Amino acid sequence: MKEILFFEIKENIRSRWIFLYAGLLAIALILLSFFGDQNGIRLVVSLMNLILIVVPLFSITFSGLSFLESMPFAEVLLTKSVTRSELFFGKYLGILVSLIIGLLAGVGIPGLFILYSHLFVYIQIIIFGILLSSIFVSISFLIASLFRRGEIVLTASLLVWFYFFIFFDALIFIFSMYLGDYPIEIPSLIIVMLNPIDLIRILIILQTSSSALLGFSGAILMETFGIGGVVSISISFILAWILIPIYVAYRRFLNLNF
Repeated sequence: MKEILFFEIKENIRSRWIFLYAGLLAIALILLSFFGDQNGIRLVVSLMNLILIVVPLFSITFSGLSFLESMPFAEVLLTKSVTRSELFFGKYLGILVSLIIGLLAGVGIPGLFILYSHLFVYIQIIIFGILLSSIFVSISFLIASLFRRGEIVLTASLLVWFYFFIFFDALIFIFSMYLGDYPIEIPSLIIVMLNPIDLIRILIILQTSSSALLGFSGAILMETFGIGGVVSISISFILAWILIPIYVAYRRFLNLNF
């Protein structure tokens, strides 16, 4: 598996998509610093929004297409002494490490010089960015294991990202507005747990003084469980968002007919 992991990292770096990813993140961060509040919490919140938009979008599209395009080569490897488990997890870890390298190069290094006055929150944002990468690589592998055509994988990946980032809070708000006369706290909390982007956003904002940015879903969580409960529940569901999709994708890969 180690050989496949390093091979995948080399191929991803050679394709230059990781450089483009890192470059876009670095340029966006520099522009936010130049035009925004360089020493204030606003820059941290702006960086948070940048991470929440770009990292899931690039991770889910790049990973899904990369997994699908490697299938012909996977057939060749499986005729050798490579097992399906080694191939699958080597591919997963190789893509994930490549994305983490891009994230650290694009945000991690410039952020050390720009956000040195908020170093603790900045480090947490990087950690949450890595978790987001892990989640959406897992989801992309699941999508790629369900569909074998690149255009369908790309469309499904964009729809998943669009749903999580654009429609989710609006759906919760509409749900609560029309059913406000009923005890909907528990159903609302269950729905909130089904959006990894929302969970990461809530955890990041809890580290700042910008609690007004929690949104409707975050406000429900805070009112019901408090800070400690929100952190524990969010981390548990974030881990579930990483492990469950990749496990289902792995089981499908084991039964895949090449």
